[in-house]
Formats: sequence, structure tokens, C-alpha cells
Amino acid sequence: MKHRNCTLLVVGVALALSMVSCNFPGPSAPTPSVFPSPKVTMTGVVSPTASLTPQVIPTLAPPPSATALTQPTEIPSSTPVPIIPTATQIPPTLVPTHTSVPTVSYAGPGQRKGISISAGYMTVKPVINADFSDWNFQKYPVNYVVFGSNNWTGTADLSGKLMVGWDNDKLYIAIKVLDDTYVQNAHGAQLYKGDSLDILLDTNVASDYYLQALSGDDFQLGISPGSPQPGNNMEAYLWYPKAQAGSLSNVKIEAILLDDGYRLEAAIPWSTFGVIPFAGQHFGFAFSLSDDDQPGTTIQQSMVSTIPNRRLTNPTTWGDLTLVK
Repeated sequence: MKHRNCTLLVVGVALALSMVSCNFPGPSAPTPSVFPSPKVTMTGVVSPTASLTPQVIPTLAPPPSATALTQPTEIPSSTPVPIIPTATQIPPTLVPTHTSVPTVSYAGPGQRKGISISAGYMTVKPVINADFSDWNFQKYPVNYVVFGSNNWTGTADLSGKLMVGWDNDKLYIAIKVLDDTYVQNAHGAQLYKGDSLDILLDTNVASDYYLQALSGDDFQLGISPGSPQPGNNMEAYLWYPKAQAGSLSNVKIEAILLDDGYRLEAAIPWSTFGVIPFAGQHFGFAFSLSDDDQPGTTIQQSMVSTIPNRRLTNPTTWGDLTLVK
């Protein structure tokens, strides 16, 4: 009985504590998980009216055509476009204005080096008759072989002694030629293909002293003593300058055949060379003789000259002619 009462007392105390505990705060209970009712199907989980927002995919523009790519408007504005100047915008010269361009000059001394020949002033005009009685000037040898050395057999074959004179109107030539066989069958521009004379004259040495080419102030004049013999059908021909090339009717010539060659005298107007002469004047000068020893032919076999290194197209190889008074 005593045991029973103790049991009842314990139960009563427990009940009392239960009732009191309902009035004191304590930790919150966890929120219960909500599960779908067994009657709700999967259709109910994903509603047919619910829709996902579609992903926006940017539309790609079609690539431009090949033609469009070649047009200037297809170049993006952010890309710098080089400016190509038009023909009218291109400067007329590529040389900067502050840069001086050197001018090529061939000017130099007024007298050629080498052999110099003096032309004496003729106070009395000579009679052009191949006589030489009115000549009393120094004689210059014409014996330097400048062409056809294999065909030249010596001074008797071809050589000469030259005198040169002048006055205000004309240049005078007197030449005694040694030539064992006289042959001249050519005429005009071809007269050098036979026994003949050749005069080279540079009328303005200082302006192109170093120029190794012919210019407008360089002259080549040929003289034929005659065909078929000296004194018959004599003629003069100008080869250079080419713009003035042709036969010269104003050159007076006289020639005579000798046993060992021929003698020739000529008067050439200074107007042929465009020259107004004066004492002390210098010219580039070379005097030469051509030879043909084969009768019935027209051929230049050899040439001798007053200078040893004559080159027709290189006036720097010519000698000097000085007008003295």
C-alpha cells in the first residue's frame, strides 16, 4: 500500500510538470516538410500553362557579297582608310624643294690639249688654184695612221703636209698629198670611200670640253679632190651636224694631179660653221686623209691624221686650231 502511494505521487508530480511546461517558451519546432498529396499527378507538378522564357538567339546577317566587299562603303567607319593622291595631287617633282640638284656640266678650258696647229691670217685673199705661190705658213705633217693600218704601207702610200689660213670671211686649206695610187669613184655622202680629205671642227670647245660625244657645235666636212682624177667633179659634203648634212656648193676647191700624189686648195666660208672669227680664237681640230688604192672600187682602206688618237664621235680626242694674226 505504501508502494502504491509512492507510485501515484510520482505520476501526479509528472502530470503537474506537464501542465506547467506548456506555458514556458522553448525552441521552435521545425517546419514540417510539405509533400504533395498522393492524388496529385506529375501533370500537376508541371502545369501545362506554365512556359519557360525562350532563349533569344541573335540573328546573323548574311555575309556581304563579293561585290559589296569591294565597295568603299563596306569599310567600317572605325577603320582608317589611307588617302591616295590623284594624279593632279602628286607633286611634279620628287626632289624636296630645299635640295639643290647638281647640274651636269661639261664646260672646261677653251683650248684642246695635244697637237696645236696655227692658222695664219691672210691679208690678201689667196687665189684658189692649187698653186700655193701665195702661201708662206708653217707646214704640219698628216701621217698618224688612225684607220686601216694593215693597208698602209708608208708615207708614200698616204701622207701629207698641211697649211691653214684664215681671214674674216673664210677658212683656207692647202695640202700637198703623197699618194701612190689615186682612186675616187664615190660621191656625196659616200665620198670618204675614196681618196679624200676630212675636216673636224669643234666651234665651242669651252662649253663641252669634257663631253665625249658630238654636239651641235661639232662639224665634219669632207672634200673630194675630184673624180675620176683630181680637178674633175670636185665636191664638198657636210656630215655633221646631221640636221645640216648635205652637199656644200659654197666651198671653192681646186686640185691638181702630181706624179706622187696631188695638191689641193680650198676656201670654206665661216658661215658654214656659224662662226665669226677673231685672232686668238681656238677650235677643236683634226685634219685627215682617206685612201683607196683599188681602182674601180669605192672603199676606205686607210686614214692618216694630224693627231694620233682621232675618234670621229669623241671631240676630246681632237687637237687644237688657233687663229693667229
